[in-house]
Amino acid sequence: MAIKSKELAGMLGVSAATMSLVLNHKPGISEELRNSLLEKIREMGYGYMIREEDERGEKEETAGDKTIAYVVLSEYHDDVEEAAFFPKVIEGTEREARRLGYRFTILHIYDESGAKLKEIIGKEQFVGMLIYAAQVNSRMKEALDALEVPWLLIDCFCPDAEASAVTVNNRQGIYAAVKYLYGRGHRKIGYVSSGRPLCSLMERRRSFRYAMEELGLTEEPLFCVEEAGCGQKAQEYLEELWKDAERIPTALLVENDVMAVAVYRALKSNGLRIPEDVSVIGFDGRSICSMLEPALTTLRVPRRVMGRLLVTLLLQKIELQSRSAEDVTVRLEINTELVEMESVADAKE
Repeated sequence: MAIKSKELAGMLGVSAATMSLVLNHKPGISEELRNSLLEKIREMGYGYMIREEDERGEKEETAGDKTIAYVVLSEYHDDVEEAAFFPKVIEGTEREARRLGYRFTILHIYDESGAKLKEIIGKEQFVGMLIYAAQVNSRMKEALDALEVPWLLIDCFCPDAEASAVTVNNRQGIYAAVKYLYGRGHRKIGYVSSGRPLCSLMERRRSFRYAMEELGLTEEPLFCVEEAGCGQKAQEYLEELWKDAERIPTALLVENDVMAVAVYRALKSNGLRIPEDVSVIGFDGRSICSMLEPALTTLRVPRRVMGRLLVTLLLQKIELQSRSAEDVTVRLEINTELVEMESVADAKE
C-alpha cells in the first residue's frame, strides 16, 4: 500500500522537510543522516519512493536545490511607508545567501489566505523561504507547511501561528525611547499610531504601554493617537486633533519615521515648535530622519544585519529539522539603537 512521504517521515522520526531532502537527493542534511535514512527506507520496502539519480550516478541538482526565496505575501509591502524599509533587509539577505553559495529570488504573491501558494510555489523547488506578511493565521501556516519547505517570518511574530521569525525588538526600542524622554524630564508623553494592522506596529503600540508602566508613568488617552491613518490623511487628522491644546503632550513617540513627517507638519500647522514645545522620536532609522527640520531623533534598526540573520536562522532551522522530527519555534530579536538628533529637548515643566 502506497504511503505519503509525510507518513514515512513520521515512521522514521524525522520531519517532512528532511524526508523530502532525502527522497529527492537535495542538499541541506549530512551525508551520514541521508545514507542512514535511505538504507532504512529500502529495508522497509519503500525504496520506490526514492527519486532516481541520473545515469552518471551523480545527484541531480536543480536551481531550486540551492535557492532561498524571499516571498512577499502582503499588500503592505507595496505601501510607500513599508517599501522604504525593506530594500536594505533584502540587500543583507541576498548578500548573505550568495556568500554562502545559495541563489536568491524574490516572489510577490498577493494572497493573504494561502490559496495560491501551492499553485505558484509548488512549481518551484526551494531549500528554504523567508516570508513577509502583515499577519499569518493558522490557515496560512497550514498552507505554508504543506509545501514541505522550511520557512520563517520576516519582522512578524504571530503567537497563534507558532512560526519562527526574525523581528525587531520593539519592546526594547520603545522602552529605550520612553526612558530617554523620562530622563529629559518629560512626564506627559504620547504615542502616534497609524492604526495599520501590521504585527510589528501593533507590538510597538503595546510596548509603549508597558514602558510607561515600567517607569511608573500613567498613559494618558488624550495624548495617544490610535488610528491616524497615513500620509496626507494622517496630517489632516492630526492637525484637527491638535487644535485642542489639551491633547498635546510635551513629547511624542511615533510608530515610524515616515509617520513623523505627518506629525511634524501637523504640529507646525498648529504653531507648535519642535523640540521647544513638543519633542518627537521616530522609529526605524530611515534616511528621511536627517532631511527633516529639525533632524529627527529615532530608533535605528540595523536592517542589513537583520537580512543576514534571516538567512542564518533559516539555515539553522533546516539543520535542526534534519536532526529531529520535532519542529522548534524560535524568535530572534534585533535590538534598536537610539540615535540622538535635534528633535528632543528637556521638558520645561
